[in-house]
Amino acid sequence: KINIMANTYDWKINQLDAKIHQDNLENVIYIVHWSYLATDDSVEPITVNLSGAMGVEYNEGDPFIPYNELTKEIVVSWLENNLEVDALKLSLDKQIELKKNPVDEYLHPDWD
Repeated sequence: KINIMANTYDWKINQLDAKIHQDNLENVIYIVHWSYLATDDSVEPITVNLSGAMGVEYNEGDPFIPYNELTKEIVVSWLENNLEVDALKLSLDKQIELKKNPVDEYLHPDWD
């Protein structure tokens, strides 16, 4: 019997690192700190996550979106265009499977 997992995935933008001033522009993003979360569909859902940071580069003349006009969807599109999303999902799926069916245990001997 094959267990089809119905995991849901969501991006969280933890922080944006920005140059205060660059090329006569303000708040030019250069690093996106992200988390990618997966939650399974069990009665007591299991949630796991991966985190990372991705550099982004603004070159003079490129289209520029002022910080106050940036949306989560725009930043997520940057991530999804540059990261291996399928590989991230696979890794998260494996984390959930290991929580359901552990293969390791962590022993803490009380030796002096």
